[in-house]
Amino acid sequence: MIIPHINRKFDGFLNTPFLWEGSMEGLEMFKKDDLKIENYPSIDADSHIRLGKLIEQFVLFELAQDDSIEVLKSNVQVFEEIGELDCLLTQLAKNIHLEIVYKFYLYDPSIPTELHRWIGPNRNDNLVHKIKKLKEKQLPLLYHSQTAHALTALNLTSDDFIQQLYFKAQLFVPFEKIESAFPFVNNDCIQGYYIRPQDLGHFRDYSFYIPAKLDWLVAPHSGVTWMTFETFKEHISKALEAHQSPLCWMQSPGGRMEKMFVVWWE
Repeated sequence: MIIPHINRKFDGFLNTPFLWEGSMEGLEMFKKDDLKIENYPSIDADSHIRLGKLIEQFVLFELAQDDSIEVLKSNVQVFEEIGELDCLLTQLAKNIHLEIVYKFYLYDPSIPTELHRWIGPNRNDNLVHKIKKLKEKQLPLLYHSQTAHALTALNLTSDDFIQQLYFKAQLFVPFEKIESAFPFVNNDCIQGYYIRPQDLGHFRDYSFYIPAKLDWLVAPHSGVTWMTFETFKEHISKALEAHQSPLCWMQSPGGRMEKMFVVWWE
């Protein structure tokens, strides 16, 4: 059976765990029931939609399946240059301002402090920076004077809301640490590992595939055109020269499929 592409993306999103449970660094994670979702969203996930916007649509679709949740308003614009609130909802009589985050982080053990070690694939992002941005920019938007107009239309004020995160992540660790445990984060988020170009020789007998950014959500599957080792090296060389770390799928001679990043940095 041929599975529609959007369905694979949605499954990948659903199967990604929250980055932590409860509270971390003063930020509370959203808690929801585990629902069996029978349907798929009708979303045209073409190449022009940003991954973040696709994730928001997936979250809103998921929330709509839960009878205990009512979405009051989403994408509440506070001024184009200031930002927006991702979602205002009611869950079992609680009003929640929900910020939605989905990240890909790699663990760099050379960084001194633990939370700082979770970085973006190209080293231009990290977990601590995102937490700081949430605390100092995104969550305070609930209390901005311009937000009051949107809340008044709902007969609510900012004081009626608690704030929580819907924060999912796929984590990747050094190849030699794939069996390790990592503090502060949900280790179920670990989806694979990363290697450096000089390590590729260990996988000479493998096959490879480089998914588009929107397909980073997707679990590796056989319905793609796999590359040989030599063709794969040619394809990723330009990305690495441009200081881009591609996400790749790798298939062993025995058919086992894995996700990994090849990083340009040492």
